[in-house]
Amino acid sequence: MDKPLDTNSTNNTHNTFSRGVDSASGSMHRAIDSAADAASPAIKQMTTRAHNTVDKMANGATHAADALATKSTQLHQLQHQLTEGTRAQVRSHPLMSLGIALAGGALFSLWLSRRSGSSNAG
Repeated sequence: MDKPLDTNSTNNTHNTFSRGVDSASGSMHRAIDSAADAASPAIKQMTTRAHNTVDKMANGATHAADALATKSTQLHQLQHQLTEGTRAQVRSHPLMSLGIALAGGALFSLWLSRRSGSSNAG
C-alpha cells in the first residue's frame, strides 16, 4: 500500500528548525548587546560586525533548511513514481517478474552461502 506524502511532517520539521535558528540567533544577539553596553566605541564596532556575522549564519542555516525540505519532497515524489512504475511492470508481466525474483533470490542465496563458507574456512 502507498503511504501518502507526509509534507506536514517535513514542514513541521522545517518550522521547528527555523524556530530553533531564530531562538539561537536572538540569544546570540542579546549576549552581544549586553557585552556592547559596557564597551568602548571600538568594541561597539566589533559587536556590529558580530551581529552581521550572526545574521549571515542564521540566513545560511535557514536557506539550508529550505533546500533540505525541498529535496525531501522531491525524493518522496520520486519514490512514489518508482513504486508505481514497478507495480505497473509487475502487473503487466507477472511471470517474468516471478522469474526475475526467483533468479535474484537464488543468486543472493548462492552469494551468502559462499560468503559464509569462506568466513568459516578463514
